[in-house]
Amino acid sequence: MEVTEILWVLAVMFFAALVQAVGGFGFALMAVPLAAIAVDLELAVIAVSIGSLFNVTMLCVRTIRQVDREVAVRFNIAAFLGMPIGLAVLELTPQRPLKISLGVVIVIATFALMRGSAGLRTREGGRPTPRRWIELAAGAISGVLSTATGTNGPPLVLALQMRKVSPEVFRATLAFTFAVSGAISMALFVGAGMVTRHAVFLAAMAVPLIVVGQRVGLQLQSQLSEKRFDRLVYVLLFVSGISVAASGLIG
Repeated sequence: MEVTEILWVLAVMFFAALVQAVGGFGFALMAVPLAAIAVDLELAVIAVSIGSLFNVTMLCVRTIRQVDREVAVRFNIAAFLGMPIGLAVLELTPQRPLKISLGVVIVIATFALMRGSAGLRTREGGRPTPRRWIELAAGAISGVLSTATGTNGPPLVLALQMRKVSPEVFRATLAFTFAVSGAISMALFVGAGMVTRHAVFLAAMAVPLIVVGQRVGLQLQSQLSEKRFDRLVYVLLFVSGISVAASGLIG
């Protein structure tokens, strides 16, 4: 790896930690596609997964009392069943189509998140009725995405949006779920022999920047309006999705 590639990945992880601290999700969504511009996609997935696990573990310790445990259990049980499928996809699928598919998935997921958020803002009346099968399906899809691409957030975010939980519960439940699923994904990566020295090196180098990014993000929570932050994240997600898809097309 060249120095510029290392610096790029480190900067990406700093920004991803900031984003997740503010919004409760987005580390992998931001970091994997952006890191994949500079390094191999499999290396990006593993390095970001290690960094993400460190990041969400710290967040989980801060917010454990606010977790919706019932929802978190459904998310994680279903995700565990989907992870082996995602691992097979990562090992068997060629890089170019996987990059293109990842970019398309990110763009589609961003549209879905925008529509879901808009629907919740315009809906009148009480809370929507929670549907357990939706949360189980979201967890399973998240599990596949976790090991295949390292970007497991969108289905979980949509499921929590349907519950219309508070921002505090939203962030805490996602942090707990990401911590559990991240640990399982990492065990699968280790068992499959996919955790390389380069991936560990990148993640270890990023730890101080992740800590700083998370602290900055926590400070911004009370200073940045939710509407403006949503717009910023959506723009960045679109750029990330288009960039990684383009890198796959170019080869």
